[in-house]
Amino acid sequence: MSAPASNRMIGAHETHVSPRISWSQPKKLSTFASEAVMKSRFGLAIILALMTSAGIVQASDEDKLKELERAMNAPSEAPRPKMRTRAIVFDNQPGAPAEAPAPAASPGPRDCMSLPPDVRSVGVDFAIQFNVGSATVSPASEVTLSQIARVLALSPDRCVIVEGHTDSTGNYDKNMTLSRDRASSVVNFITVRNGIDRRRLVPVGKGSSDPMPNLDSRDSKNRRVVFKVVTG
Repeated sequence: MSAPASNRMIGAHETHVSPRISWSQPKKLSTFASEAVMKSRFGLAIILALMTSAGIVQASDEDKLKELERAMNAPSEAPRPKMRTRAIVFDNQPGAPAEAPAPAASPGPRDCMSLPPDVRSVGVDFAIQFNVGSATVSPASEVTLSQIARVLALSPDRCVIVEGHTDSTGNYDKNMTLSRDRASSVVNFITVRNGIDRRRLVPVGKGSSDPMPNLDSRDSKNRRVVFKVVTG
């Protein structure tokens, strides 16, 4: 008997069974935390603890969420210094009052689509599940993606590259296309369902071109989504 479609991960052949939920635990987090608490760092820690105890978020995901939060809160690396120039200004009207400088424009949300290819970043990988053969996010991973969105909201000026990865089984070109579509699906879920500015997120498909270190390229663990927080 084949596994349900919602339990399939990135790739074409292997299956992954999501953890059982203990129904003896609370089913809705709203019973324990208000919307205001959920938006705070303290509230995020409480939510993660409750969801882990209920079996909704695996312990490994909790550790990765904390790692992602550290990356989001880390100071940005200093940009490369710009060349300084000097200019001579001739004043034809001695004693004339200097004009007040124009007020600086308020910076809008950062557009991250023009990032250089060698941009510095810190990556955290998650085993996001998708319906078999499609880019539709599985219900089993919706909670994890919502928690990722809450972490991304902690630093609204940070760019994040969202990479889709597959193992090397199946056709290379199809895996490349599928990984790109799934990265875009994750970005769409985070922005539409959780209100994160789309201009901050850059979806990228990597296919099987970048397997995990010390892991056979055919291993199903290579099927993952990596969130790379831009640091400089």
